[in-house]
Amino acid sequence: FNHQPSSIAANAKDVLLFSAFCRQHHIRTIRGKTLLRFMTWLHDKRNNCSGTINRKRSSLCMYFRHLRLMQIPGAKELPVESLPRARDAYRGPVKVLEPDEVSNLLGSIDGASVIARRDFALFTLQYSLGLRLGEVLAVDIEDINFRENLITIHGKGRRERTLPLVKHIVSLLQEWLIFRKALLGSDESEALFLSKKGNRLSLRAAEENFQKFVTPIEALKDRHIVPHTLRHSFASHALENGDDMNKLVVLKAILGHARMKSTEIYLHPSITLQRKAINDHLSSDILAELREKRTGIFRIQSTRASAKAG
Repeated sequence: FNHQPSSIAANAKDVLLFSAFCRQHHIRTIRGKTLLRFMTWLHDKRNNCSGTINRKRSSLCMYFRHLRLMQIPGAKELPVESLPRARDAYRGPVKVLEPDEVSNLLGSIDGASVIARRDFALFTLQYSLGLRLGEVLAVDIEDINFRENLITIHGKGRRERTLPLVKHIVSLLQEWLIFRKALLGSDESEALFLSKKGNRLSLRAAEENFQKFVTPIEALKDRHIVPHTLRHSFASHALENGDDMNKLVVLKAILGHARMKSTEIYLHPSITLQRKAINDHLSSDILAELREKRTGIFRIQSTRASAKAG
């Protein structure tokens, strides 16, 4: 039902893990409390975050619905719909890079070699459009429409979105396509970003390359900076340039979020933006007027007090 092969494989792996859990704990009959016990085990013993636990929960829900359709005895009575979702404690604002830090990071990528030019184009494209790393690596040459300056992004759940390309990104991609010809397998592969061996660049290789650029930068030392940080930074910087709801709606479309709730995690403005909002707020004008009036009254009272004293 419109599920990617990778998703189906992940679902099957989750069900097998649950099966192994039941065997390990000598569970012969599956009840509602069995599922709760499994989720607790994932958190306590495997240190899974809420997102991972909820994915496994979803896999089990789909599996038991399948068992219902197959009319397996007992499947109908299992309360999978009422199984609660795992939740993390509030972690605070999303960690992002400041604009000058993004500039320094991307600027540190030496453009002398073809591989360096590839990485510069890759991570610049990711930041400029707020893409997930997997989405950048999935781009094919045919996904780029240079005539209309558009690019098709293949997002989660086979959701596609078309985004506009600004002039400097168009120029960057056109330049990269020229250097790309020097890589092995460039004529056979449609992938925009290739490895040295001529295959589509893998997620792991891209992540490792990214860390090579982050590590030497002293200002980023002891900070957890990963490629996804560029996506977070794009979102945060986009919101700092606007203050209306329409900005959030547009950002949701750009990032490819299925729910507004996913976009709302970026509603944590910086101190600079908070200061500007407070300074520009009507309350500042009201306070300034009140202070002026009170200062005037204080001056009159001070003058009268001085005259009486004299």
